[in-house]
Amino acid sequence: MKIYKSKKELIKGVIRKEDSVLDVGFWGQAINIDNPDWVHNILLSQAKEVFGVDLGFDESRLKNSQNYKKQSAENFDFDRKFDVIFAGDLIEHLSNMGLFLDSCKRNLKNDGKLIITTPNAFGLFNVMEKFLKTEPSVNSDHTVYFNFLVLRKLLEKNGWDIVEEDYLDDVWVKYKLSFKRKFLYGIYKLFGLFTPKFIENIVVVVRPKNNQ
Repeated sequence: MKIYKSKKELIKGVIRKEDSVLDVGFWGQAINIDNPDWVHNILLSQAKEVFGVDLGFDESRLKNSQNYKKQSAENFDFDRKFDVIFAGDLIEHLSNMGLFLDSCKRNLKNDGKLIITTPNAFGLFNVMEKFLKTEPSVNSDHTVYFNFLVLRKLLEKNGWDIVEEDYLDDVWVKYKLSFKRKFLYGIYKLFGLFTPKFIENIVVVVRPKNNQ
């Protein structure tokens, strides 16, 4: 089990230079799209070809705009199949995860893989806030929490085999401007010396069953 320090490290560790990649829910992500640290720009710098699907985006600001479709993450189709589908911080926003996973299967090559990142239900900030509040702070668009056990079961029930289960420790990247978060991050790092189980995000890499 690996601990990735950023999505850039994850992408460079899992995606090959020769891969064709579909980025599902690529637009926005609370960062200027001209920023080289925008996840979609990292994918563009790493993979041979990159495509995207989202419900809304400004095609005039994208190179190769023909590579992008305005479709739902729960029902999308391209006229080609991909080596990798990347779904960063997406699945926790969906109302029907099964439809999303079916769409991924249709659009993957036989030996393709799906990469999912999502907040850890038992990340340290969630656990600490549960002591202080009725419920932890959460993005108002989230529909579900995941830990490895629940995400693994969802994937197994929808016909996927687990290739990797890892952690993504990019909380410092996301919250570097907040004094409160800097203080909490010190506690977070202290816990991290003993166990990774409170890390903020989890990662799974999966393949459709019988395609390994």
